Amino acid sequence: TDKSSSDNDWKYVIGSWGNNITQPKLTHKGNGIYELEISPDIISFYKVAGGEKVKKMAFVFRSTDGKTQTNNLFVDVNDLVIQITQPTNKTYLSQNQSVLVSATASPEASLKLFINDNNFAQTSGTAISADYNFTQSGKFWIIAEAITNIRTVRDSVLVYVCDNTNNTPKPVAYRNGINYLTDNSVALVLWAPQKDSVYVIGDFNDWKPSKDFKMNKDCNWFWLEIPNLMPGKEYAFQYLIDGKIKVADPYTEKTLDPWNDRYISNAVYPNLMPYPVNKTEGIVSVLQPGQEKYNWQSSGFQVPAKEKMVIYELLVRDFTAEHTYKAVLEKLDYLEDLRINVLELMPVNEFEGNSSWGYNPAFYFAPDKYYGPKNELKKLIDECHKRGIAVVIDMVLNHSYGQSPFVLMYMDNWKVTADNPWYNVKSNFQNPDAQWGYDFNHESLAT
Repeated sequence: TDKSSSDNDWKYVIGSWGNNITQPKLTHKGNGIYELEISPDIISFYKVAGGEKVKKMAFVFRSTDGKTQTNNLFVDVNDLVIQITQPTNKTYLSQNQSVLVSATASPEASLKLFINDNNFAQTSGTAISADYNFTQSGKFWIIAEAITNIRTVRDSVLVYVCDNTNNTPKPVAYRNGINYLTDNSVALVLWAPQKDSVYVIGDFNDWKPSKDFKMNKDCNWFWLEIPNLMPGKEYAFQYLIDGKIKVADPYTEKTLDPWNDRYISNAVYPNLMPYPVNKTEGIVSVLQPGQEKYNWQSSGFQVPAKEKMVIYELLVRDFTAEHTYKAVLEKLDYLEDLRINVLELMPVNEFEGNSSWGYNPAFYFAPDKYYGPKNELKKLIDECHKRGIAVVIDMVLNHSYGQSPFVLMYMDNWKVTADNPWYNVKSNFQNPDAQWGYDFNHESLAT
């Protein structure tokens, strides 16, 4: 409290050290989670004297037998706080869409809600909510304010409202990425808030933007149907955003790489489609209408019970000299002799470079070509299932690297910009050793 001489001078400690009867006991909520509820408020719970100001709550958590305990833990206590509970930060809205804005405060205060500098609701108490209709497009700050006799605090979130003018509604069934409509037609969908125009460039238009390949705009989506394609033929393409940003489709099942594909041998990936040299730059995506579907052989596979799993973690790059899905399949007799029933593959989705552990992901739906064609991965999974072996894919969803379209679409000088829907501008990890690639914002609805 304000009467403590240091962080070690704890006031109003409940009970005595080591006395499990008098000290607060946490409630086990399951799954390793324990809870201490401080109710109805800090002053009452700790029986703090009138007029004394609480600055921090101080804790040590200890096991019942006293053999395990934490260091001293401190939580700052503010005498006035307010938090916007909805909408969340970086929410994307349509023009003329009404949204509920709400906030809570502690303790009771005079409360106000603002859109930028416009006050549109006010009340007194510990909660405030009101509907607001965004009639204009652009970026807007929602601000909640709490005022007492001695202090004013605010909380804010940023929302984006898209321009509904000149919109062509996207068919509801069309998902982000490549949608195969028929054996000779596709629909491409790109979600790109705050962008004005997108062209599809690729093999079908000699990599030049044209009127026929300008994507329709539907709020934050861009979409285009492409007919008259040749069944079974592979087409390389990119999106040209606002006339300057070129990216592959984030959801593509295959990429072409101008830097690394040359080092993939024909034995690893037979007849790999060549990169469109002198046509474009950067990673490109590939679509293939009417492609032959893999014919799955296994059926009725049962996942082993968790308590009976014997897991073999495998890096395709290092398991055999061939570093291919096919070579792993050919060694399943060896793995089966080890009595394993789960094969865990370290990340096999497209990562930067060729030789990697896979923890530098760029495309989440494209099996990395350095290990072979995607159907060879399916064959491996199929054969594992025939033998009663489950297959687990290790995935990295904390971060991605700079070749990811999600990064490239909102970047300045290789730094993520504040309007990026998916990433934090700075890593959430304080420890530099834990900062890898570009850090996903897991509180964002886009993520």
